Amino acid sequence: MAQPCAVFVERQYRMSSSIRRHHRQHTGTRLRRLHDAKIERIRRHHRADRTLTSTAAGRIAVGSVSASLGTAQSPMSRASASIGATTSSDTTTVTSSGTQTATGSVSSATGSASASAHATETAISSGKALEGNRKNTTRSEENTTRSATESAADAADSTRGNAESSEGKPGDTVDWRKHPIRAWRARYGQYKQTRFYQTWAKRPKFSYGAYLCVAFALLLITDMMLLWSIDTKHMYDPDAEYSFFRQILDSSYHSLSSAAGILNFFALGMVYLVCVTVINRFWLGTAIFGAIAGIYAFACKIKYAMRTEPILPSDLGFLNGGGGGENVASFVTDEYKPIIDHGVTLIIWFVVICLLLQFLDRRGAFIHCSWRHPFANAKNIFGNICRIAAPVMSVWLIMTYAGALSVPDSSIREFVKDIGYSPVIWNVGDDARANGAATTFLSLTKVKAMDDEPDYNEETMQAIHDRYAKQAQEINTTRNATLTDTTVINVLSETLSDPNRVPGVHFNIDPMPNIHALSNTATTGLMLSPGYGGGTANIEFQQMTGLSMANFNGSMLSPYQQLLPTRPEVFSFNQMWNEACGGDDSCSVGFHPFLQRFYLRNANYRKFKFSHLYTLDSDPKIKHAGTYEGKSGKSGNVTDEQAYQNVIDEVRANAQANKPAQFIELVTMQNHAPYPGIYGDENEFFAADMSNVPDGEKGVIGNYAKGVQRTDEATKQFLDELDAIDKPITVVFYGDHLPGIYTTAANDPKNSIALHETDYFIWSNRASAAHDVKLPESNAAYSSSNYFMAQTAQQLNARVSPYLALLTELHNEIPALSRAVTSGGTWSPDGSVTYLDNEGKEMDPKQFSAKAKQLLSDYRMVQYDMMMGKNHLHSMGFMDLPKQ
Repeated sequence: MAQPCAVFVERQYRMSSSIRRHHRQHTGTRLRRLHDAKIERIRRHHRADRTLTSTAAGRIAVGSVSASLGTAQSPMSRASASIGATTSSDTTTVTSSGTQTATGSVSSATGSASASAHATETAISSGKALEGNRKNTTRSEENTTRSATESAADAADSTRGNAESSEGKPGDTVDWRKHPIRAWRARYGQYKQTRFYQTWAKRPKFSYGAYLCVAFALLLITDMMLLWSIDTKHMYDPDAEYSFFRQILDSSYHSLSSAAGILNFFALGMVYLVCVTVINRFWLGTAIFGAIAGIYAFACKIKYAMRTEPILPSDLGFLNGGGGGENVASFVTDEYKPIIDHGVTLIIWFVVICLLLQFLDRRGAFIHCSWRHPFANAKNIFGNICRIAAPVMSVWLIMTYAGALSVPDSSIREFVKDIGYSPVIWNVGDDARANGAATTFLSLTKVKAMDDEPDYNEETMQAIHDRYAKQAQEINTTRNATLTDTTVINVLSETLSDPNRVPGVHFNIDPMPNIHALSNTATTGLMLSPGYGGGTANIEFQQMTGLSMANFNGSMLSPYQQLLPTRPEVFSFNQMWNEACGGDDSCSVGFHPFLQRFYLRNANYRKFKFSHLYTLDSDPKIKHAGTYEGKSGKSGNVTDEQAYQNVIDEVRANAQANKPAQFIELVTMQNHAPYPGIYGDENEFFAADMSNVPDGEKGVIGNYAKGVQRTDEATKQFLDELDAIDKPITVVFYGDHLPGIYTTAANDPKNSIALHETDYFIWSNRASAAHDVKLPESNAAYSSSNYFMAQTAQQLNARVSPYLALLTELHNEIPALSRAVTSGGTWSPDGSVTYLDNEGKEMDPKQFSAKAKQLLSDYRMVQYDMMMGKNHLHSMGFMDLPKQ
């Protein structure tokens, strides 16, 4: 046995020599640091191996002695005594040799083995003479064997202890700062030996079948929540016998088999798949999906009740900074706050339960993967491929599905059509009811603003430019004023309209007598609005650019959020004033007593080339921002008196400095929903209400009417102060849409046109040559906000650009147009545009004259060039006013 051990030790020695040569080769090179750690680990292993070799050599030596003693036994006691003496002496040598070996000497172990063999031969030769001492020899043998074995074992233990110390025990010799991972592994190894870990490691591992059952149940529940969110017949009743969750399920479970229920299930399933595969944790992905679906359902319920439309992709712009989400919630009336309270509680409990299940589930990753050992075996290779492919494929699947919903001839569209998909792109509320809120949302994530124009090119746009440049010359022969010599103030009065025009609503006093009195001295009429209960930014967009929402596809719901951010430049009428100021944008100023990030106004106004947009959170902030405090409460919206004062200060300062005329945009907030009872017995409209509507609706309408009266009084004071300024000023005033509070009237489709008509006027002060000038009834009774600048130029007798010439001619042929999608007073089945004549009667596009058809075609081509094309007309000077 000694010879194999010697060969093994020699082999280890050679390996150690090889390591030293390798170390010398890399000394002083940049690989030194990379090899030091590895060499040190190999050395530690070699020291441990030499210790084990020494221990083995010592045990072999002891065994040799025992064997020699066994073969040397004889009846002569003197030989036994001699063997005992010899063995004792040689065993001492073995013990000493074993100790030296434990400290690192390889050759001593081999020598001990040879000495033991020599002692054995000596004992055999003198066995007969020593037979009488056999008992003493036996005891000496046992003691010697025990001593040698214990010495070798102690030496091995000592070496193992040194090796363990060099590996590093947390808290002993390992420096946590130098070897944090090694120390953590050592500590974790100790933790795995604890009784708690042994018990914890036996917790259950959920099967994929269990995951599938949970996912299916959750998809059904969230599907029912979305179906409930667009059901106006079932609202949450706090006094009902059943709980909030039970009311949701009871009102919607029967609709799961409908087209909306099935399509919702598909859409939600794809979203769920994305959440789980991207995170790769089933319960964590489930918590995120459930929270998203719950928030979306409850937000849809509130928005649909207030504006008859679900949450849309364009609404997500409200959440970008500036506390958008919090301020959106401030518009929610008290009747919907119980839904928010119970909904938030439900979502929190659901998330907590999912997190606990994630903690208790022994299956950590949903898809097995190993990034540390990606190619260790086939399981790791396949798992890593699936881990990468699954989220990529799930995201691709939902994006492909969403994009194909708006492509009529796609295979996915044909598939969902067989299920019952029938898009209602002109009315997202009807679309959500027919196809599910989730499907409506996905169908609008990839929006094409306008269909491609096959005839669009530079030559076509040049022909349009020449046609209306000639028309502008004809118009300008009878006009002598310059539009930009007058300060034009556009006032978008939030949610302003006369409640007495709404069918079924009547007060025996006039809420807005001062505005009505302007019909004798200013251009007044009704504006056809594309919105009801909302859509402020769309009406503002039309007034600022002269473009119409009617020319966009029905899926384009908010140009401010979906289109303008993608355009390199956008024309707006204020840029004509900037040009008159020598290219200085200080002649364009905006005021909005709310947050600048709503509808991305801060970015869009910069793109419109306004010098400032003063808001509650701008820098500098809007100066006057006071609110109204009534007898029974306080409003959170800035009053119109305060909003007007900001404009008065700006105009006066500009006039005193004798600066050029300005373009000013004011978007008010006073009459924005909600409409709490803050007036108490000071509200005379409660007693004057003769409406045929439920009492609850009466109270809200009465509060709104009082706000309209306050706006009317503030507007009269505003005009009086402007009248006293010795600079030509013209005010374009209009309400953007009706409030969404006329539930009874809205339930009758025949009232749709009346619910899309608001009041407007164009007024000029005493310093203006157009003071007391009003346009004829045929050109003013009905209009759209895209026509306002052309009408202003006409009232001021101002020369026009080719673009304004197009709008002027179009307004003469078609006084009002909008995608209010009405036909004969009812909702149109094909989503066609509504056209009104100068008497407010609907026009049939099939009966249009050739001139009207040409104007509409050119108007659409102009809008395509400005919003989708290459802006050929802008470089051709299509928007430029004639030089003075």
